Amino acid sequence: GHIMKFFSLENPIWKFIGNLADFFLLSCLWYLCCLPVVTAGAATTALYYVTLKMARGQEGQLIPAFFHSFKQNLKQATALWVGILLLLDLLICLQTSSVFAGAMFFTSVVLLACWALFITMLFPLVARCDNTIGALFKMGIAMALRNVMPVLAALMVTVAFFAVGVFVFWPVLLVAPGLASYCNAVLFNRIFDKYGMTLE
Repeated sequence: GHIMKFFSLENPIWKFIGNLADFFLLSCLWYLCCLPVVTAGAATTALYYVTLKMARGQEGQLIPAFFHSFKQNLKQATALWVGILLLLDLLICLQTSSVFAGAMFFTSVVLLACWALFITMLFPLVARCDNTIGALFKMGIAMALRNVMPVLAALMVTVAFFAVGVFVFWPVLLVAPGLASYCNAVLFNRIFDKYGMTLE
């Protein structure tokens, strides 16, 4: 019985191996759509649009779903991404032009950590929720603050996958964006469930 269970297509291990091909495809699409840099926000939103559905077992056709979300959220996600980059730029400028370099460095690290938590929450939220840029910013901050531990876990998962790919075993980078966002989608679906935010 146990052996048959192991080789069954319903076995989570086999499903996961099957999903690896999907993660590779999604990662390729993400890298491709991030090339212009300004579109990285829309690419990340599209990636989460697909993986949030996958994590619920609602995946349809990956490529059409990815590009549907990419096109739908291009303006909004790009505006958010540019705003986020400007904030980061401001943080760096504040740090370099300050006399209190040590104190500013510490402040910058704290702000940078908050910034990282915020963007980790923001793009799944854009993928999940149709709202104005201002409202999404406020919701992103509020939800990141109220769910610090799961959002921090999601951030660490993302960093870990890319770090392993860069420093240990480069082929991991071929699936890192898709796989990390899928792992994180499980956490984000739980957060969205708390607020009654169901998927379309």
